[in-house]
Amino acid sequence: MKKIKIYGDSILKGVMYNDELKRYRLCGYRFDELTESGIEVENNCKMGATIEEGFEILKDTLGDCDSETVVVLEYGGNDCNYDWAAVSDNPEGEFLPNTPESKFTEKYLEMINYARSKGATVAICTLVPIDSQRFMNWIARGLNYDNILHWLGDINRIGKWQEHYSNLVSKVANAANCILLDLRSAFKESMGSLLGTDGMHPSAEGHSMLREVFQNRILTSKLATQA
Repeated sequence: MKKIKIYGDSILKGVMYNDELKRYRLCGYRFDELTESGIEVENNCKMGATIEEGFEILKDTLGDCDSETVVVLEYGGNDCNYDWAAVSDNPEGEFLPNTPESKFTEKYLEMINYARSKGATVAICTLVPIDSQRFMNWIARGLNYDNILHWLGDINRIGKWQEHYSNLVSKVANAANCILLDLRSAFKESMGSLLGTDGMHPSAEGHSMLREVFQNRILTSKLATQA
């Protein structure tokens, strides 16, 4: 393994919400441990990307790979999300997530197969968990909080639904026989200070831990023995 190409959303892009500036910013990700191990890291993540958009980015940028290239995929957080403004306007309505479950797994498998067809080894990541209450407070800004809660039925449904997509990722890894990088478990033990105000992006402390966990998962996985 000499090169890692990361495709995902804002989580591995290193996006966090800055409370003082009241806006999102990059925390300046540097995968020093990987670099020191002689591994080149190329980060192709994009904030807000779903699996479909990520697939297009992959096809536009990957090219042919040699046997020492690893593609890491990290999707699902935006795919499981909803149009909360529409829910707020019609709490009795029926709504689909940005990428329905069956389409999500189908596209993920297609993406894995495409990267492999280009010669790369593929690893995929579980989802960093969200904080349901903080996330609810965030998405309901300027909307009808009670209507959204009525549609949800239970505020904890948000976190459970996101966890369901993380479980889908695990099933995809098993079905495709590719390496699964578990980012989720490290956060579940202490989400309080590790997630920011919006309940979905890591805080500065959370990103610091995520970077270390990601590098550790890479260096201790079967990828580390790849020629």
